[in-house]
Amino acid sequence: MFKGTVTFRARIKGHGLTVSSCAFNPSEPGVERVEIEGPKGDELLTTVYLASVATREEGKAVATKLNTAALDRIAFLYNIAIEDAQVTGAQFSLVNPPPGTHISLDAGECLFLGGDVKVVLGILAPNLQAQLERKSPAGESRFGLFRAARQSTSPVEEFMHLYNLLLMICNDDQRDVDAFVRKEEPGVPQTTSPRNPGVMETVYTRLRNELAHPRKGVDLHNTKAEMSSRVGGLMSLTKRAIELLP
Repeated sequence: MFKGTVTFRARIKGHGLTVSSCAFNPSEPGVERVEIEGPKGDELLTTVYLASVATREEGKAVATKLNTAALDRIAFLYNIAIEDAQVTGAQFSLVNPPPGTHISLDAGECLFLGGDVKVVLGILAPNLQAQLERKSPAGESRFGLFRAARQSTSPVEEFMHLYNLLLMICNDDQRDVDAFVRKEEPGVPQTTSPRNPGVMETVYTRLRNELAHPRKGVDLHNTKAEMSSRVGGLMSLTKRAIELLP
């Protein structure tokens, strides 16, 4: 059996997040604790402390699973776009080593991070610990999909990704999407569907359909600009659907 640590680094896109070193118990067999910190606002550093795993490969797999779940939860809770993490190092030693055994070190990949962070959210370590130790918060199975949408390279891509996720949650039916939107956002702008006279579309469904299907008289430059201005509202609606709908 082996004990050891695996370390990760994940870049934060756009708005940043800072947190002092936060240790939490993931309630995972063979894992002592996980520590996460974000000292600069543009990245999250994770160390997973393994108390007992059968192999180094198993240790790395367990550590990766726990880190991914933690980053998914942070991205969802704090509306932060967090890129995929990379392993920066791993150290393992036998739990009961024979005399003369040395610790092995797997070299990690170095990351060079750049770019300006517009807004940095500071969170307290005890608050983050409480969130990360919560047992199965509502909608957690979709947190990873939400994080993937936040990783989009443009507001238009993110809008389409978020709408697709909302559509998935709403039975793959745009009528159910719009019913949910009307309930959560009373007064949302609506227009008549050109394909289905008498059917009203919310602004989110209209924009999605303008980009996804040919529509007479549509200027895609205007559509994309409006998507960029509406993506924040769609993000909030998608988060709400993840929390409320099965």
